[in-house]
Amino acid sequence: MVRILLFNILLLLSNGIMAQSGLQKVFAQKMDLPDSGEMGTQVLRMSESFLGTPYVGGTLEGNPSERLVCKFDGLDCTTLVESSIALAVAKTDNPTFEGYKNELTKLRYRDGVIDGYASRLHYVLDWMYENEKRGRLEDITAKVGGIPFRKEINFMTNHANLYASLGESEVWEKVREQEKLINSRDHNYIPKSGIQKAEPMLHDGDIVAFTSSVEGLDCNHMGIITKVGSRAYLIHASLSGKKVIISNVPLAEYVASVPKHTGMIVARLTDQ
Repeated sequence: MVRILLFNILLLLSNGIMAQSGLQKVFAQKMDLPDSGEMGTQVLRMSESFLGTPYVGGTLEGNPSERLVCKFDGLDCTTLVESSIALAVAKTDNPTFEGYKNELTKLRYRDGVIDGYASRLHYVLDWMYENEKRGRLEDITAKVGGIPFRKEINFMTNHANLYASLGESEVWEKVREQEKLINSRDHNYIPKSGIQKAEPMLHDGDIVAFTSSVEGLDCNHMGIITKVGSRAYLIHASLSGKKVIISNVPLAEYVASVPKHTGMIVARLTDQ
């Protein structure tokens, strides 16, 4: 019995080492991609390198305790965006796996500190605010035709049954406090009707997130812009497409085709 237990432990450790080795091999391949100079273009090139990668929902959920999750072989919309940015920053500033993990932690967690489930930036509005505050990006929504976005954000705490970690009252309270902070800030969005007019002002590598018709929820989905002439297309981890794809129609038409999308918010990476 003891020998079987020891074997299982060694097998788990071996699998973990192999998985880490595989990650670092893919990371090295990403670092070998051509240097694109400007940060937005670099983010776009990294996102393009994930085209065809399988869609895997909830890639950050299900761990017994909060930890940094790094995955290149299966992505959802959020982890595609975060991985593309973190890889672009690493290539520019510190082309090591540790450099990548450091940037990913700063992108994903409040003040770059992993301190339980509530420290993760769960809402896109909060994610944008915190990453703008540290100088990684700029929310340019108002500059490209945005108008005030007024909505009470409380989806997570109103649907705690959907999030296993919110079963603990202390965690629920912390997330509720973050929702209150989000609701105390001013936000903008571009309604569906204004997106085509905004498209010529978008750049390669801009980050877009789509505001939601779902009560209490800020955004349904997010992705990365690639330009074709004056039109913008979306690179995203698609649930319906089951992989990372480029939208087959321009951005305005894509958003119009999804009833629960009400509009979008836009962020632009900074060359800091």
